[in-house]
Amino acid sequence: MLSDDVFEQIKDFGNYYHLTDEQTLLIDKLILNEELKKWYKENGLCKECKQPKASYFWCQCKFQQNFKNWTSGNNEVDKFIQKTQLKAEYYKEILEWIEYDRFENVEYLAKGGFGTIYKAIWKDGFIEKWDSENNQWERRKNPIGHKNFPVALKCLHNSQDITSEFLREIGSHTMIVSNHVTQCYGITKDPESNNFMMVMSYAKEGSLRQHLNNRFNSMKWKSKLEILVDIAKGLDSIHEKGLIHRDFHCGNMLQNDGYTYITDLGLSQPANVLKSSQDEYKKVYGVLPYVAPEVLRGKEYTQESDIYAFGIIAYEVCTGLPPYHDIAHDEFLAISICQGLRPKSNYKIPQLILDKIEQCWNSDPLKRPKAQELRGLLRKLRNSYDDETNKQIEEAERINEKFTSTSLPYNGTYSFIYYKSSSSLHK
Repeated sequence: MLSDDVFEQIKDFGNYYHLTDEQTLLIDKLILNEELKKWYKENGLCKECKQPKASYFWCQCKFQQNFKNWTSGNNEVDKFIQKTQLKAEYYKEILEWIEYDRFENVEYLAKGGFGTIYKAIWKDGFIEKWDSENNQWERRKNPIGHKNFPVALKCLHNSQDITSEFLREIGSHTMIVSNHVTQCYGITKDPESNNFMMVMSYAKEGSLRQHLNNRFNSMKWKSKLEILVDIAKGLDSIHEKGLIHRDFHCGNMLQNDGYTYITDLGLSQPANVLKSSQDEYKKVYGVLPYVAPEVLRGKEYTQESDIYAFGIIAYEVCTGLPPYHDIAHDEFLAISICQGLRPKSNYKIPQLILDKIEQCWNSDPLKRPKAQELRGLLRKLRNSYDDETNKQIEEAERINEKFTSTSLPYNGTYSFIYYKSSSSLHK
């Protein structure tokens, strides 16, 4: 916090980048906190609260003044939302507490392992900036392509006793400003079950799995590469922040207006499970075909285990087939994966792409490529087909012509596994 004395000495300074050398030295001397100094340099001072603004578009005091006007009924949730609001520098980093009555036309979409998804219309829309003239928040109420503001509500099962650790996972969404990771707008509560609900951006075309069901037979290789580039971009953004997704599968990839988005970052566990208890029992949460063999053996999830799942997803996008669609998803499959089993089909994949897929699902995590490397390679393949790439794609298309319907419909929910690591998996 800046003292009144410091504020008085610098309040009349202009834009930081037009300061004199003497003024710059004074700023460096007076503002010792590096975060406050960064905010001052980028956004200037708020004359109302006498502090550097966290954002060019608002001052954090506007959020703070409103804290007394709302509560989730849960102290941990309140503190979590307040903290994110005070540190938000960009509108995609803001989380709000949203009263349930601000939604209308709520309709059921799907049920997963740890949550139920609904679609709803948010009457208000999300915060973009502070409107100084009207002394209120300016909100976006109708995104492009919509007459109103549709959102997805993810009801988290057994979240009445939501943990602070799980809230930090929700906060991961606000850390990643990417066009290929879905935005989380805030938290609300289901008045009937008292479960908390995440308010997320809505994808009208559904999951990537649904997209493959509907479009695969007409998809060209460039379209498949577009999807993989989008996913690699999103995953690179996640890993760049030092985060791990932990639940990477086609059901957590969404399609909207020709783009692919990653959702449910870090949500592959019940909302009321403490990390310490997870470590104790070595339980595995996730969709079995996408879980890396080292995780099945009881190791921690890592960025490399995300890369393994990317390889499975890439194979699914290239062939249209859900992984291990003809095998029971049970402990025998888990053992087989640990022994080296990987998805296979007669569908031809260009060797340049297949080589990368096989690197991703290498049994040795250290031999898997990084997300940044995948992003660069796939973008290169998408943007410029050289003679060798064209030759491989043409060969694949010729061989695959005999497959009139490769994509297998998968209209159910993904089956989550939840068990202690079996001793047989450690062999």
